[in-house]
Amino acid sequence: MIYTVRPCETVDEFASCVVLQKKIWGYPDREIYPARMFLNITRTGGHVLGAFTPKGSIAGFVVSVPAWRKEHRYFYSLLLGVLPEHENQGLGRMLKISQRKAALRAGIEYIEWTFDPLRAKNAYFNIVRLGAIVRRYCPDYYGPVLSKLQRRLPSDRLIAEWALKSARVSKALAGKKPRAARKASAAEVAIPLDLDAVVSRRPALARECQSQVRASLQHCFVRKLVITGFEKTDTEAWYLLDQI
Repeated sequence: MIYTVRPCETVDEFASCVVLQKKIWGYPDREIYPARMFLNITRTGGHVLGAFTPKGSIAGFVVSVPAWRKEHRYFYSLLLGVLPEHENQGLGRMLKISQRKAALRAGIEYIEWTFDPLRAKNAYFNIVRLGAIVRRYCPDYYGPVLSKLQRRLPSDRLIAEWALKSARVSKALAGKKPRAARKASAAEVAIPLDLDAVVSRRPALARECQSQVRASLQHCFVRKLVITGFEKTDTEAWYLLDQI
């Protein structure tokens, strides 16, 4: 299927982004970002980009919020989601590439977002496919989250840092691994290949695994190591960390 990525513009399109949050993450009403918030984001320098099917229905979206840290101006990527029936067609990457182009047009060269440390698919996408790096771990970042994907675990998050003009990102977007394959890593931290399977069969083990990954990555970050790579096989997955 051919998708068109463009800014959401109408009240109905912003309302569709509300519906997508329920379908993708299963959020209850109290955790949903409202349509008027998306409208205001677009009117204050941010972006709400939708991926539309040939019939005009929205299949996914990404949201960029203007942000500042001291004198550093950047975008915070608030949401990126694709409907389950449109997954595994490169749509998430297409949305992120469009987000990058929109940021560069606005004079923004850096984007941050959060992701679950135990989600191997997301880790691979963010680090290998997009070229982001990670050096911050935030335990229980959001507090209790009722999303069907959180699976009642604490909402631990890693902070992805996307330097849009870096050689690393350019390499990743060209379809190459951003980290040199022959380079020996300073540390490796394993995570479940399929978190949902672990939670379903042994929820106590999933919580224990989360605690171990949290402790290991926090220790690495104290040592000033940075996540620069991610590897996975049919049975296991792990982060690669380097001193940079």
